[in-house]
Amino acid sequence: MRRILWVGVLFAAAACAPHVRGIAASPTELAELEARRAANPNNARTLTTVGVAFYRAGAHAKARDALQAALAIDPTDFTATVHLGLAYEALEDYDAALAAYRRAGELKVGKAERRTVEERLLALTRLRLAQMARRAIADERALVSAAPLPNSIAVLPWTYVGDNPELKPLERGLAHLLMSDLAKLSRFTLLERERIQALSDELALSAADRTDPGTAARSGRLLGADQVIAGVFRDTDRESLRLDATVITAATSEVRATGSASDRLEQLFAMEKALLFDLLDRMAVSLTPAERRALSERPTADIQSFLAFSRGLEAEDRGDFSGAAVFFQQAVTRDPAFTAAKTRAGRSNRIGAATKLTGARISAIVQQRGPTVRGAQLAAALQNIAPTMAGRLNRLHKSPPMRSRLAEALRQDDAGRTLTVSTVIPRP
Repeated sequence: MRRILWVGVLFAAAACAPHVRGIAASPTELAELEARRAANPNNARTLTTVGVAFYRAGAHAKARDALQAALAIDPTDFTATVHLGLAYEALEDYDAALAAYRRAGELKVGKAERRTVEERLLALTRLRLAQMARRAIADERALVSAAPLPNSIAVLPWTYVGDNPELKPLERGLAHLLMSDLAKLSRFTLLERERIQALSDELALSAADRTDPGTAARSGRLLGADQVIAGVFRDTDRESLRLDATVITAATSEVRATGSASDRLEQLFAMEKALLFDLLDRMAVSLTPAERRALSERPTADIQSFLAFSRGLEAEDRGDFSGAAVFFQQAVTRDPAFTAAKTRAGRSNRIGAATKLTGARISAIVQQRGPTVRGAQLAAALQNIAPTMAGRLNRLHKSPPMRSRLAEALRQDDAGRTLTVSTVIPRP
């Protein structure tokens, strides 16, 4: 019996330790945790402790069940909510994990905890988009007959036909420009750039694939888009470019409109505007004077700033968020009024930090919220072993040396652990 109860103390104390690592639990220990959960069906604190222990032991389905039970009793438990998100994430139920993290972000917590949740949401969103792309490809036959979102447009990355590596990043930059402009027209719904890129990655689309109407239409159907815009730009001579874009109806692969523009690189923004108005005219889209003014606005007047911004988008798509942030900051340095670059720089920094956070590290951060939470968890774990000790701990857990002394205690044998815990929690 003593061994069964000590498993709870082991997991609770390990949860209090900094930089905690996963604990390899044996089948017997997992069974003991399950028995403890069954014996305390109405104790939210115990259910949370057991759920966290299950998560750290890799028993993610059991962790989910225990944490759901804990939150049914106490929906405000931040530790249980975050670990439920981690359990769902490990089970690849990303929608449920995102919902759990959003609930955690709505609870009353400190800035550090809120930032951790926000960063996890950013990182998980990318995983979810990749999962959505895989599912769409797997369910492609069903999607063929599904109705697209009305007036929705997917702008694919452009294709550069040329040999100047300095211009290749404009494949992302031009798509961003066109997408940003079309988003100003309320009649259209623009699909997220990240969602389009996730599908392109899953399909491993080549530059030639993106320019093929049939392949572009297939991408649109998989994305649930009504129309797809595919673009190509090429060098016409050493100083000039030509832009060509095609609007394709996703359901039929029919080319609905085409547009072109050509000029020197320094006139890139003017070319994009000319191309845009050409496409809209051929699509029979009537614009109000206010819409024309909005579409005529330029993100920056500095072409080199925009090239740096385009390199940032390219780095993002490679998953190099640190590098992307550097490029976006270069764009901002050249043009401090370049709002999109400034926004992207901060976002890339946050995503870069988020991708470095493992589930184990998040669990450790949540468990380090404060001495009150740590002491309460250990007190709950000790309750069945030594009620007197637990009572003292509830009054004395603010003692700073407590955690390190408990960690030392866990490295001793069972008798040594009990003796050391008695010295850590002195008599009042």
